[in-house]
Amino acid sequence: MPEHREWAGSLRALGRRAKRPLTVWQRSAAVAPARSMAIMAHQDDDLYFLNPLLVSQLASSAAHLTVCLTAGEADGRNAPGGTPEHADLPVDFQAFAAARFNGLRCAYADMVLGHRDAKWRREVTTLAGGAEAEVSVLVDAPHIRLVSLNLWCTPPASAAPDTNSLPELWDGRVAANLSMVPLGSPVSREHRYTRESLIESLVMLLDDFAPTLVWTMDPDPDRQVHNRANPRHADAEGYSDHSFHTATGLFAHEAVTRWFAAGGGRKTSVEAFRGYYVRRWPSNLSPQGRAVKQRYKDVYGWADRRPSDDPAGLGDRKVSGDLIASGNASGTTLRYPGSRSWAAPGADGRLSAFAVRGGQVVHWREDRSGEFAEGRRVPGRKLLPHVDAVPTEDGGWRLFAVRQGLTADPAKHVRDVWTIRLPASGDYREVRWESLGNPNAHSEPAKRRNIGMPQAVALPGGRLLLLARNAGKGLSGRLHDGAAWGPWRDLGGGDTQDGLTTAVLADGTVEVFAAGRRGLAHWLVRPTDLTAVYSVVPTEAPAGPPAVVSLPGGDRMLFCRCRDSASVVSFRTEAGGAVWDPSTLADLGGYGGPGPLAARFVPEVGAALLAVRDDDSSTSLTWVGVDGRAVGGWLREPTPIAGSHAVSVGSAGQPVVLAVSAAGALLALRVKDATSITMKEVP
Repeated sequence: MPEHREWAGSLRALGRRAKRPLTVWQRSAAVAPARSMAIMAHQDDDLYFLNPLLVSQLASSAAHLTVCLTAGEADGRNAPGGTPEHADLPVDFQAFAAARFNGLRCAYADMVLGHRDAKWRREVTTLAGGAEAEVSVLVDAPHIRLVSLNLWCTPPASAAPDTNSLPELWDGRVAANLSMVPLGSPVSREHRYTRESLIESLVMLLDDFAPTLVWTMDPDPDRQVHNRANPRHADAEGYSDHSFHTATGLFAHEAVTRWFAAGGGRKTSVEAFRGYYVRRWPSNLSPQGRAVKQRYKDVYGWADRRPSDDPAGLGDRKVSGDLIASGNASGTTLRYPGSRSWAAPGADGRLSAFAVRGGQVVHWREDRSGEFAEGRRVPGRKLLPHVDAVPTEDGGWRLFAVRQGLTADPAKHVRDVWTIRLPASGDYREVRWESLGNPNAHSEPAKRRNIGMPQAVALPGGRLLLLARNAGKGLSGRLHDGAAWGPWRDLGGGDTQDGLTTAVLADGTVEVFAAGRRGLAHWLVRPTDLTAVYSVVPTEAPAGPPAVVSLPGGDRMLFCRCRDSASVVSFRTEAGGAVWDPSTLADLGGYGGPGPLAARFVPEVGAALLAVRDDDSSTSLTWVGVDGRAVGGWLREPTPIAGSHAVSVGSAGQPVVLAVSAAGALLALRVKDATSITMKEVP
């Protein structure tokens, strides 16, 4: 089995170039335009947790809609807490809510037009049950709209009846929550939202806008021990995020699920973003990406204090002095980071790709000409945005995904791994998903929500090893021996981020890596008895999920991002894979971004092809030689994507990088050489 050598210096000591990829590919034809929609709790959540991806998506979307559920009135004083000015200000909840929305409008105007004081038209739309919501339309870019529902957040004791909170409304502790009318709003009256009417209002907005991409908040935040080393800040007790962020994620996912069930969103991708969780992990953004986030947050926070005729002011001064690098938004992190194993050649050599759109798996397959045919839908709904695919010996496929079941009762949520076998015939009429349960099924019911996304490993003899991060932030596994599934087993470890990467060694051992708090988490799993040896490679904590690839002769190469720069580094084994060698560390540069890295060694080229979703939500890729050094520069394809990449080889023998665009199409990037790529979009 491989062993670890003492680490010769941390990743922090490496050069932090964070080079911007060179764009060498220009679109020869227009790609399908995306329609993007964000559902947030507070007025600044998209600026903190979606940027810099948001500003890039706004530049490419045919239309964009951001929905804010609450008024965000806080303590009603528009000044930094703990200052004399704050103490002297009178409480005015309606004015502070208005100031925050003014700041949001300024930030969007700056992101879209480069002019923070651009004009908005403010209108009213009617939602479920007669609720009035405010719609802000950017006059010089009317495809950009903001909708504010204005539910109370933390009402004072003197508030009117039914003035409650969003988390109480989700879990049924209260029957209704009242909205407020911010200062200067065109909305004429308050509204009493029930749980059902809020969900149906979101369904109405989804149905009317018809987004191809939905961004929202984390419905299942990690558990968190709060102590001196990990202060609670604004987290919910025992969790790594604000309770309003969580409730918003739950309301949004329930609304999206209903919209899908009614036939909407057949091409729609859904992504949930971590909230305050990110303050506890290294930043996965480049310095440039963090600067983008800082800029628009400062506009929202009215940091320049420019004169205003609006009595509410032009932004949220509570955050005007916050520095992104030291706060709760230094990174941008996906709750469900996505598979790297969603595409592979089948038994006939033709490439298949699988992704979740509209809550269902879509299957694309190369035809005889080597081009992808239009996607087919696989039966089965309510799937989270992750699918792992393993080809079977009979020419079919085995897929793994997580099914989400939402309830008001915290103990009755369902997040289980499911699997399905697709026959080689392509006849899906009789196929059925089978539940493989949850590694936390026999512990506290709420822990089922903290499951990681599945990683499946094909083994000789038709066996399969299924791996997933568990609620304890360690690793659990389940083995299919060729005839039946065994039970889930805890394989040890802890304090890791989701996003597993694996390699099968010559002796049948499965090597597993994940990003850990103290370095790279490492397991050597023996499938014969499903036991594991766990250790930590003592690196600096990586800024996101790593990727491992197998090289000729038994060696392996691992890629991960450095903290703060988000530069990609590589290191590899020596002695035929016996020892991980820290002296092979190489800095490959790059441009940050969310989600996992994807890589594959291409024998015909003699190098590994590495693809990343960068700070602009675009595709950056580079070739890496067997020595771990970059071969040429970074290539960049600018179409914004959802999820993660898959790197494979098509039936014609040409390397292919696959992604799903923000418009819901499959992007097939065929890499000709170290300096050029061609792209085709497949619906």
